[in-house]
Amino acid sequence: MSGDIHARLAALPAFPTLTGARVRLREPRTDDVDGVFALFGDPTAMRYWSSAPMRSRMQAEGRLEDMQAAFARGEALDWIIADRRSDRAMGTCTLFRFDARHRRAEVGYALGTAHWGKGLASEAVSLALDWSFRTLGLHRVEADIDPRNEPSRRLLLRLGFRSEGLMRERFFVGGEATDSELFGLLAQEWRRPVR
Repeated sequence: MSGDIHARLAALPAFPTLTGARVRLREPRTDDVDGVFALFGDPTAMRYWSSAPMRSRMQAEGRLEDMQAAFARGEALDWIIADRRSDRAMGTCTLFRFDARHRRAEVGYALGTAHWGKGLASEAVSLALDWSFRTLGLHRVEADIDPRNEPSRRLLLRLGFRSEGLMRERFFVGGEATDSELFGLLAQEWRRPVR
């Protein structure tokens, strides 16, 4: 499938909502501020993130504004991972760094610690991947994680990503230099997991 990714994003009639068995990926809203702050302010959830935990609710408000603005500019799709029944924010799943020429993007995700170990991140990322290959016509999706984050590593491998190398001391987080491991998934390798 060919075509300009940015044109496809611009042609979307609205922020896409993706629904799975237990989660829904939806547009960020101002009433998500407490959920976003609970997630990005939690040192445990942010242990392997590329920035320090948030310290104020105002930072969460700014993050939500940035998420909405990035979509308006066609630069990113920052979904809120919401519980399908309650619609309560549990995390985020993001497609970003779109490269139209090479038909690729990056995926990132974060989930509140109360929801770890239940397969919810896998379900959310699967929805985003399926949509990105089908709707945007991406050829490749990349992810980079802190290699010490074993649960995230297992999630990517389970979804079909391949580890493609280690970038040493790529980020400084709280004064500590951390490594980054790059993963890649090609469209022809994607097979949506059976639920």
